[in-house]
Amino acid sequence: MSIETVAIAKLKTLSPEKQQAVLDFIDFLQTAEWEQVYQGRFEQLRQEIAIGIQASEQGEVVDATTVSAQLQEKLQQHSPAFLE
Repeated sequence: MSIETVAIAKLKTLSPEKQQAVLDFIDFLQTAEWEQVYQGRFEQLRQEIAIGIQASEQGEVVDATTVSAQLQEKLQQHSPAFLE
């Protein structure tokens, strides 16, 4: 079975709204605009990585356990009372 056949079969299982979203995305990929969006996001990620590397080289890093604990604390602070 070809990838096209599989893709069409999968597309048929989606709601009409989602089918249209997929078709719109395919149309977008066929334009030159997608490349500009991709390049812009790629450059943004490159800059974020450079910032992270620089911070790491300067010793400005936090270990994963600390970050996880901080995120859990923030989540608990912002959770609605009925979830607690």
